[in-house]
Amino acid sequence: MSLITKTETQARGFALYVGISEQEAQAAGLSLAQLAQELRQRVAELVPQKANETYAAIALAPVNTAGSNLAITRLALHEPKATRAIAPAPQATKPAKGIVVDLIRRRLFVDGRSANLTSKEFELLAFLIENEGSTVTRSQIAGISERCGEAKLNSRTIDVHVRRLRSKISGYEDIVRTARGSGYRFDKHPDVLIEEL
Repeated sequence: MSLITKTETQARGFALYVGISEQEAQAAGLSLAQLAQELRQRVAELVPQKANETYAAIALAPVNTAGSNLAITRLALHEPKATRAIAPAPQATKPAKGIVVDLIRRRLFVDGRSANLTSKEFELLAFLIENEGSTVTRSQIAGISERCGEAKLNSRTIDVHVRRLRSKISGYEDIVRTARGSGYRFDKHPDVLIEEL
């Protein structure tokens, strides 16, 4: 069977998303890693010259994530149709109060409105969230530049970025706390909802 499309393209491979949990695989007498290896070996048997042209990834999600195993796998591995299919939440008559940090789409909402953070501002907040409950030094924060693909920050510019971030989350500035002489920290906060897969 050949693939026919309207534009000039060429099929170069395929992805097979398998919605089987580790528990379901174990009930069948093997692990997900073993199942993936078996499938890779089958491809090697069918097309021996392409034995080294396969790649397997296991999809991880927090315990009790809602949805079918297949849907979660497609989302976790960023399958394009699955990520496009995520419908925005229906609009309530009153916007939700508080901060929503969407770590998947790299966005932040304040009282239902996008805060329009720059990449560096978002990475700064995400880094503090990743280190929740711990004071992060300015030198540690300087390392987020690599995540943004920008020049390394110095202490002064870090303080400027923190000030700009706080101005964009007006009313909730206290979620980014200053540890005098040390750096900054983020602690669990009742007004902050963190969305992650």
